[in-house]
Amino acid sequence: MAGFVRALERRAGPALRLEQRAAGGVGCVVWDAALVLAKFLETGACPLARRRVLELGAGTGAVGIMAATLGANVTVTDLQELQELLMVNIENNKHLVTGSVRAKVLKWGEDVTEFQPPPDYILMADCIYYEESLEPLLKTLKDLTGPDTCVLCCYEQRTMGKNPEIERKYFEVTLNPPHSVSVRVKFCLGGVSGMVVELFFVEQLLQKDFELEKIPLDRHDEEYRSEDIHIISIHRKRAVSPWNPGGFGFLGRDLKAPLIPPRAVGRDTFH
Repeated sequence: MAGFVRALERRAGPALRLEQRAAGGVGCVVWDAALVLAKFLETGACPLARRRVLELGAGTGAVGIMAATLGANVTVTDLQELQELLMVNIENNKHLVTGSVRAKVLKWGEDVTEFQPPPDYILMADCIYYEESLEPLLKTLKDLTGPDTCVLCCYEQRTMGKNPEIERKYFEVTLNPPHSVSVRVKFCLGGVSGMVVELFFVEQLLQKDFELEKIPLDRHDEEYRSEDIHIISIHRKRAVSPWNPGGFGFLGRDLKAPLIPPRAVGRDTFH
């Protein structure tokens, strides 16, 4: 199938060369959120050497392959129809990989036994286009994450739909320090057709099992950043103890500190 190549510059060494497809759906092109998340990984905020990384909805594999060039052991996942494109891009960039990278089929909502134990990082870039994917994706995240897993979710906030009510929707996070967290989230994500679907995905994530932190824009790559593209760090809630009613969540930590999975640095960091 005819394709066209997108070059993704790296801070050190040759650029990634990512083949895209003119036809085949939303997973066949490199979206801006993937570029932003891939370049964010290069900032060093997430130490990746020898870490286990899994990318969901990988599409072209841009984010996961970038992680593999930074020393991570990566599994890029998507549906069966994207496997050939993923394998092409892995092959085209294998000489840049300092960790490892492989492609596997993962359909959200189905068994994830072969991807256990839980990875250190899960990467997601513009994964949510359709409302019917929310529940399966939520189940997959719950099944894959352990207490030390850091999920990095990058998305472009789109308000180009025709519905004025949707265009007025917003993304709002309210944190009530020091120990209680009140989060109210609404955001819009659109598909390539411009149809915008109102989603409460993050709100569902946080309702029971997860805590969320928005990565400040000044921590993104200096060039690959946009006010409309957000990176969210998501973690399972820590167990509540009588000495720390709020648990040991990431929400109270120093935003300038590296995003290291908890087991790597010790619990005191998160008080």
